[in-house]
Amino acid sequence: MKLSVLLPVKNQTNKLLYNLKEAILPYFDAQDITYDVWICYDGSTGEDKAQMEKESKSFPPHVHLVPYENRVGKGNNVKRAMLHSQSDYVLFMDADLATGLDTFEKMLPLLGKADCLIASRDIEGASYAQKQPFMRRLTHWGCRMVVAMMFHMKGIKDSQCGYKCIRTSLAKQFARFSIIDGYAFDVELLYSLYRNGFSIQEVPCVWSDDPDSSVSGLGGTVRRFISDLNKIKRNRDNYLYAKEDEDAH
Repeated sequence: MKLSVLLPVKNQTNKLLYNLKEAILPYFDAQDITYDVWICYDGSTGEDKAQMEKESKSFPPHVHLVPYENRVGKGNNVKRAMLHSQSDYVLFMDADLATGLDTFEKMLPLLGKADCLIASRDIEGASYAQKQPFMRRLTHWGCRMVVAMMFHMKGIKDSQCGYKCIRTSLAKQFARFSIIDGYAFDVELLYSLYRNGFSIQEVPCVWSDDPDSSVSGLGGTVRRFISDLNKIKRNRDNYLYAKEDEDAH
């Protein structure tokens, strides 16, 4: 089994490089799996772009940069990295490691039993490393309720935790059909799988809020999120994949 670890990043180059060296590579080196890493840094400033490209020269051979495009959106970054993977599964996570790396240990025995495994902050066994600010709690609860009312995906309580593992063939298929580049791409991914009858399983995680998160302008972010959810809903029939498409990938 081969795993591709996908790291979307925008203007957090220092944090990503530190976490890559001190946490991500040591952690996956210790696992009994073959893996590689794909970093997609689209939308970063010229300074961050130059730093990433300079530092990448010292990366080990299994760590790769996705060629830069001046596009924005976490969803765009994840999907472009998906299309480069040649593994059996892809695992994407936030560069700030808000979700504990050891969540993968809960996923590992479930690989092959579910098409997609997602970390969740809202099921039994999950916890927060520190108490969240009131507005973050309110926003998370509100977005969760809106997603539940609009899409009715049974058994999925936390669509937005940025730590998900999916069969690569399905990830590539999703990336080709996807229309959302922003934060609602998580919902789009899960909804497309749900619409096609693929299995999704949540695993509990420990979550830590990052004070330097690249999410800014909470009100505007929520408005764009809701707008993108409506786009997903209008596009619902286009997420029905032909069986031969899945077999071909």
